[in-house]
Amino acid sequence: MKILYSWLKEFVDTRLSAAEIQDALTMAGVEVSSCRYLGEGFDNVVTSKILDQKQHPNADKLSLCRVTDGSLEYRIVCGARNMKAGDIVALARAGAKLPNGMEIRKAKIRGEHSEGMLCSEMELGLSEESSGIMILPADTAPGIPLTEALGLADWLLEVEVTPNRGDCLSVLGVAREIAAITGEKAILPEAGFREGTVPVSDLASVHVTDADLCPRYSARAIADVVIAPSPAWMQRRLSLCGIRPISNIVDITNYILLELGQPMHAFDLDRLAGAKIDVRRSGIPRRYTTLDGSERDILPEMLLIWDGEGPVAVAGVMGGLNTEVLPGTVKVLFESAHFDPASIRRTSRRLGLSSESSYRFERGVDPGGTMYAVDRAISLLERFASFTSARGAIDVGGEKDFARAVPFRPARAGRIVGRQYTDEECREVFARLSFPVNEEGAGTWTVKIPPHRFDLEREIDLVEEVARIIGYDGIPVSYPESGAPDFSRDDRFTGILENASELLRVQGFTQAINFSFVSGKEWERHAPMLGFDPGDAMRLSNPISDDATIMRPHLLTGLLHNVALNVRRFKEDIRLFEVGKAFGKSLAETHFEEPRIGFVMHGRRFPDKWDGGQTLLDFYDAKSVAESLVGLLGLSPVYFVPTASRPFLAQGKSADLLKDSETIGWVGAVRRELLTAFEIPGPAFYGEIRAAAAAGPGKLSIYSPLPKFPPVSRDIACVLPARVPVGDVLAMITELHAEIESATVFDVYTGEKIGEGNKSVAFRVRIQPQDRTLTDADVNSIHTKIVKLLENRFGGKIRSS
Repeated sequence: MKILYSWLKEFVDTRLSAAEIQDALTMAGVEVSSCRYLGEGFDNVVTSKILDQKQHPNADKLSLCRVTDGSLEYRIVCGARNMKAGDIVALARAGAKLPNGMEIRKAKIRGEHSEGMLCSEMELGLSEESSGIMILPADTAPGIPLTEALGLADWLLEVEVTPNRGDCLSVLGVAREIAAITGEKAILPEAGFREGTVPVSDLASVHVTDADLCPRYSARAIADVVIAPSPAWMQRRLSLCGIRPISNIVDITNYILLELGQPMHAFDLDRLAGAKIDVRRSGIPRRYTTLDGSERDILPEMLLIWDGEGPVAVAGVMGGLNTEVLPGTVKVLFESAHFDPASIRRTSRRLGLSSESSYRFERGVDPGGTMYAVDRAISLLERFASFTSARGAIDVGGEKDFARAVPFRPARAGRIVGRQYTDEECREVFARLSFPVNEEGAGTWTVKIPPHRFDLEREIDLVEEVARIIGYDGIPVSYPESGAPDFSRDDRFTGILENASELLRVQGFTQAINFSFVSGKEWERHAPMLGFDPGDAMRLSNPISDDATIMRPHLLTGLLHNVALNVRRFKEDIRLFEVGKAFGKSLAETHFEEPRIGFVMHGRRFPDKWDGGQTLLDFYDAKSVAESLVGLLGLSPVYFVPTASRPFLAQGKSADLLKDSETIGWVGAVRRELLTAFEIPGPAFYGEIRAAAAAGPGKLSIYSPLPKFPPVSRDIACVLPARVPVGDVLAMITELHAEIESATVFDVYTGEKIGEGNKSVAFRVRIQPQDRTLTDADVNSIHTKIVKLLENRFGGKIRSS
């Protein structure tokens, strides 16, 4: 919201400078993001008169102008064509630096000397667009500074208004804030005018069918008006505040919008069928063309303004083409209404149409000020236009009292804020805000809230008003008393996720962050490959887009999209991880939401090594990462079991992670068809850990001293059937005897020498005693047990050489 300092001073004769107002408002919770002096960049820009104008001899699109600033004459080469001899224009003399950064110098253009520049409003930063050179009023004297001629010795404040403070979306609203902060008085401008003799009922009628969505509707009619440009001062104010001037009637409605925060609309009465207005819902779906020329799909519940034949405006959002004010308009009906904020918000969002009016109605417009806004509009118009005003006004709902009563206890304000406020201080605050107070005794008051303050509904809101008007800087600093916190499982679990993230970063992974909501269409399209059941999905009732309709069942697709994006950017060696939540429906028909750790790997194993950098990643690289995560979580034992239950992973190259017969994760090669669907050249490997299930109840880490006795290692080569999972063999070896510290594989061989369907696996078993030095008999006893396990349980045959 842009506001001129001079405009503010018409409402509150404050002693504060523009910069002081910026600080005061910001400290009171109404942020002013910028305060800019409008005269900046106009130091060498003056008014001038065009003495003569002729065609440039060497350029068809340029002209030569001779201008004077009252003392000297200047030759100017100009590209615009909208001016003529005798016009008063803005001259930027050599040495000027305009607000847009352009520096003016003497130059030779197509063989002709130019001693400055004739400026447009856009070049001067006074408007977002312009059709040519700015022409000043004919009675403007040449040679005076442009800031003086245009009244630009002013400041422009930009106020950042929060959604709950719609009352500050106007000059009047900000002036009220300044008055409350400083104790000065806000003044409403004069709104009187001469009424004619023709009753307004002879020109127009208004009916409100759906009063629940339109509690108040005020209107006045005028006749014999001539559509013309509004005066320069009004156009300048509108332009500086970001609104394009159009005509006197339209500009008046926009001026009131900025001044009072009350959106208004002007109807051409001669184009209003039956000269009647009705405010009611659409009732049925229909198509309607708004002022911007777009056809809109109107839903049955949307509120419309009707004439005797059909809709003429989308209430609170935008008017229609069929009743807009045209150059030939002579009768005008000014409307000023209050509409239900929630209704306007829904309509604006569903139509994808936001306007200055809807922006204000969504946040709440003063229902008590609709009639004053209409009167103020006609009062302003009377200053510079000729017309006849109908006698009387139409004011449906004007008899209602829109004020609210809210209880308040001064003592409670002190307890909440942490600073005691006296009764007198609280009375003073409410008096500055123009809130009448009824003191009912026993420390309880009733405060009457005027209708323009939609944000004040409860006692706590009034407590905040007291604190911010007296000043947040007056609240003493205090520290809460607290003992040492009791750490919960959630605290420990957060630490586990942080440690897991750090481990993956150390291993060369980069963290990805994806949305938890994903495209339902994509998941349904790839449902067989993703193991996705649409019936188990958690669907969003109000998705922000078609690409965000369900909550993700697991983390895979987000990471695959990340890989695909990197591949398209010629980054092929990729290691990414994500810590996030997965969502779905459990077997108990209730929805689950659980944290998971997912990682994906693509490309070469050692991309930066000169002697082996071309070796591609494989399943065991991903398994190694999963083992690292399992080790970090302190889980023992965890088994990697071949699985075919993850359709997004390739069979024979995937495994489930089991702990106490519960699946706590999975790892494997991503299915080739899925990689193709995501346009990823394979292979790629993916793992996902169900962090909460993996972490389990908290365990204390127990310190084990370094062993005092030497370990013994034995190597055993065994021919096993190819179908035997080596992981099962290792797990059973380590559980065979308490003194077996570890069992690992150091060689695997397949070939003709051992027969088809077999594999030779070489195991290294490390035996670590804790209380003695092992004898040959001890080691041979353990060795014999291992051999029997391999032969009897797994059908193995020990190789002697």
